[in-house]
Amino acid sequence: MNTSPSQSPVSRSLFITVGLLILAVVAFFLPSWLSGFFSTASSSSIAPAAYCSLNHQTCQYKGYQASLGSPMVHPLHANTLTVTAPQALNTDTLLVKLQGVEMNMGEYRLVLKQTDKLTYQGQLMLPVCTEDSMTWAGTITLNDDANTLFPIKVSMERL
Repeated sequence: MNTSPSQSPVSRSLFITVGLLILAVVAFFLPSWLSGFFSTASSSSIAPAAYCSLNHQTCQYKGYQASLGSPMVHPLHANTLTVTAPQALNTDTLLVKLQGVEMNMGEYRLVLKQTDKLTYQGQLMLPVCTEDSMTWAGTITLNDDANTLFPIKVSMERL
């Protein structure tokens, strides 16, 4: 089949235009597709009302208690996070996972180390945010099999 030289540039430019349009659509939607693919079930399975604010009170969950050393949390300033268990656990550490509510700043992780038979502590030191205040929400894993999650949130304000 012969094509005239005048038709070839039109079909070639149409092919390039359609290809660029498809590439733009994929580039636009790819971040949301990937975030949905890599999101964890644990962060979406806790209702927002279930999170206890550590800034305002000692939080209680199934006999466990969690508290901050100071109700004010500032970026890059250590604040002691203490968890007390109702009975001795078979672990010497607990894991805290927090994510930003207002903006995605990744996942902040903190290991709480056992200080006595029922108490675990760690230094909460959240990263700097571009906003004046930010809420971090997440969980404290209370056992090795990760089935018991203590939902917490922390409000952070700049100095």
